[in-house]
Order: sequence, then structure tokens, then C-alpha cells
Amino acid sequence: MNILITGAAGLLGSELVRQVIDKGWSVGGVDLSAQVETLSRCKVVTADLRDRAACRDLCAGFDTVVHTAAVQHHDDPPKLGRERFFRQNVEMTRHCVDAAEEKGVRHFVLISSDMVYGIPRLRPFRETDTPLPIGPYGQSKLESERLCEAKCSGRMTVTILRPRLIVGPGRLGILTKLFDRIRAGKRVPLIGDGTNRYQMVAVSDVARAVICALEKSAGATFNLGSSEVPTVKALMEGLARSANSPSRVLRTPRRLTEAALWTLHAFRVAPLVPEQFRIAGVDYVLDTTAARQQLGWAPRFTDEEMLWQAYQQYVAAA
Repeated sequence: MNILITGAAGLLGSELVRQVIDKGWSVGGVDLSAQVETLSRCKVVTADLRDRAACRDLCAGFDTVVHTAAVQHHDDPPKLGRERFFRQNVEMTRHCVDAAEEKGVRHFVLISSDMVYGIPRLRPFRETDTPLPIGPYGQSKLESERLCEAKCSGRMTVTILRPRLIVGPGRLGILTKLFDRIRAGKRVPLIGDGTNRYQMVAVSDVARAVICALEKSAGATFNLGSSEVPTVKALMEGLARSANSPSRVLRTPRRLTEAALWTLHAFRVAPLVPEQFRIAGVDYVLDTTAARQQLGWAPRFTDEEMLWQAYQQYVAAA
């Protein structure tokens, strides 16, 4: 198997490169960043996936493409023009999947997002649920999925993976603000009473799911997330105990807090964007039955383990 990984210098891409090398497969990588490294047995080249011709050149000679590259909320999108900013995801995916088809790639894997689903519907999301994204990032991922699905009827197998919040070394994103408060011993405000569940998934588990999909040649869509998801209150309290921090959770009225955040958002000063705060106070869990049964995949890390490992890395870096 000869695999091209886009976004190879990123959180998921770099972990996937390592796991593919461990499998003994041939791998190449591409990333927009000029600060990329040449890994053992994998040269990561610098290229812009918004360039159609560059994508055609990149896909030549590979039988498999795993498309992890994307712009995300932690990439500091502008306060105005967020729709245009996230449209880059659609453009990159279109160029990559078109080039893959043109160059005879046999298997294309798209790393999508749980954000395609939108507001939860009183039970864990299933892959068969109708996607209703609530923001430009989720919409860009849904449009990317549709571009890939349009290729399913041809000779190329297409796999779409929808992970929950990916946690791993090298990227904290929204967790930084939480860890700052835990380390300082400050109260941790919740959106709501904290009895809701907010699922995550380890970056190494997502990379393993890609490996499983390639081994099974599975042409379908799969949710990825942790098992036995705890409540947000229990998760925060457990982290504070592990960190020997006096921090305590601060429960808030969910609807009142969301209304306040909407007001702050109108003035472009909200700490979270609507796609984040609209789901922070409700159960947000994916049903991973399909991945378990069809891919033979299961997560190895719990939410508690992921959060504690991320906090330890944060403290070490600080």
C-alpha cells in the first residue's frame, strides 16, 4: 500500500504517518506549513491544496489518499468572513478527490467532523441521521463529504470518518482556557449544570480507525468517539483532583448563559463561537457501533485519560 497523507505535519496527520510507517506501508506527506520535517521513511513536502495542478502532481503514483488537511477553529478564523475562511475546506477537498480519481487512486479517506450533525436530538448521533450543521465549519465539512460521496459509484472506494473532539499532543485549542483555570485554582464555569456528556476521542485512536478502514477497504461513513462518556461535571472535578487543584465547577443556567454568549458574539468578543457554545451544555455523543462492528475498531483511551494526558503536556510546556 502506497499512501499519501495530506496535513501530514498536523496533529492527526503526524500521528497517522507514524502508525502507517509502523505497519510497514509506503507513505508520503504534504502540508501547507513550511516548518515541516522529513520523517523516517516519509518525506513531507510543502504544497497548497487549493492549487488544483499541485494536487494532481501530488496524487500521482499513490494508490491511497488520506485527506486530514483542513482549516479549523483553532486556526484563528477572522471575526468577519468566517464563511469564506472555512470554504477553503471545500476547495481543498474538491481538488484532492478530483485529482485522486484522475490519477487512479483506489481508496480515498476523508477526515470529516461531528460538527456536520448540528444540535443533538436526545440520543447519540448515528451515521444515518440527517446532517444539519449550525455553522460554517460544519457546513464546509458536510459539503466536503458530498464531494467525496459523489465518487463512490466509480472505481474508487471512499471512506468518511466523523470524529468527536480530537485530543492529543501538540494541540490544546479550546482546552487551554480550561487548563489555565485549573492550574490557577480558579472556578471552572460550565454552560448548564454539568450533567450533560461531552465526548472526545484520542488522536491515536482516530489514526487507528484510518488503518482499520484501509485494511478492510470499507467504503462507508463512520463515527469515532470514546466509550462510557462521563458527565462534564464529573470530568472537570476528576481533572482538578488529579492536578491537586482547588478548582471547583461553577454551574450556570444554560439558556441564560447561552443568551449572554450570543450578546457577546454580536459584539465579536465572545470566548467561544456559536458552533461551540450551542452544544457545550447538552449531551453531545456519537454512536460508534458501526465502526466497532464493520472496522473492528474500539477506542483505547477514556475521556478522563485523554484530558489528564493533555493537562500534563500543557503543564510541561508551561
